[in-house]
Amino acid sequence: MLYMQAVKKAAAARVSAQSVATIMLMTSLIMAGGNGVLASAVSLPSYQIVLLRAVLAAVILGVMLVASRKPSVALAHKGELGMLVGAGVALGADWLFLFEAYAYAGVGLATILCYCAPIIVMALSPFLFGERFTVPKVIGFVVVFAGAFLVNSSALQGGASLYGITCGLASAVCLALMMMLSKKAVHVVGLEKVFIEIAAAAAVVAVYAVLVKGVGFDMLADIDVYQAIPIVLLGISTALGNFLYLKALDVLPAQSASVLGYAEPLSAVAFGAVFLGETLAPLQVLGAACIIGGALLSELFNLVHQAAAPDSPKGPSIRGVPNVSVRTGQL
Repeated sequence: MLYMQAVKKAAAARVSAQSVATIMLMTSLIMAGGNGVLASAVSLPSYQIVLLRAVLAAVILGVMLVASRKPSVALAHKGELGMLVGAGVALGADWLFLFEAYAYAGVGLATILCYCAPIIVMALSPFLFGERFTVPKVIGFVVVFAGAFLVNSSALQGGASLYGITCGLASAVCLALMMMLSKKAVHVVGLEKVFIEIAAAAAVVAVYAVLVKGVGFDMLADIDVYQAIPIVLLGISTALGNFLYLKALDVLPAQSASVLGYAEPLSAVAFGAVFLGETLAPLQVLGAACIIGGALLSELFNLVHQAAAPDSPKGPSIRGVPNVSVRTGQL
């Protein structure tokens, strides 16, 4: 009797923790969905916006990390440190492609294109991370994929920029690579993990800006106060959003986080429509409905499954290590 009460109490606590993590994840994703609107308020080239955003976020996270006074875990796990640096490099490339897609394909379409990455993660997770596919999750995956197809095909028929669409798809490939590398770090978590990835992303974007574009920080002279505000907000959003994101993913299963991640492109479409006057064709609206419907199906099944199986692990695993976070959102 006491054992059953303890099991029920543990199950309730687990569901409660997942509810809090879901709120944190959704908050970070909605913040990320607004990044395109903020970027549109800055007249600098996309790579310069990405550079300033990444550097500001790295500085903010670095200050938070120093203030926490926690000993470094990454230095004791140099293999994982290398994985996180690689993930950061992929993240920097992802940002460069995504912000270019913002300029040429629009905020909503670019973000939705980038979200082909969670589809890749969901499809490969049984083979790479030992996660199981279930019938409701497969159905949710198919519905989400159909929604993404409708959105993209309608955009092409509507005369959207092929270059912008290509940049959006390239950002999805880079994001998927970042997810895979980030998930390999099973000991380095939390703030230190976020800082390493963001700092590496800032470094690769800085190298690209200086060596390829020949641009230094003298570009700051061209920024007035009206452009400085959205740039600072982008930096804060990136730092805080990524921190909340990874804290949530330490609790949520990878596949659930993948489908919940579609809140970002949907919020980006909404923000683009409200603040930038972007519109969606009827097929794109149908595709967006498929995306959110498939996401809700998979997530609701996961919550029911977790409540019914209290002894099941609350997160994905690699080689028997539970609760490994996976990056799925484009923050």
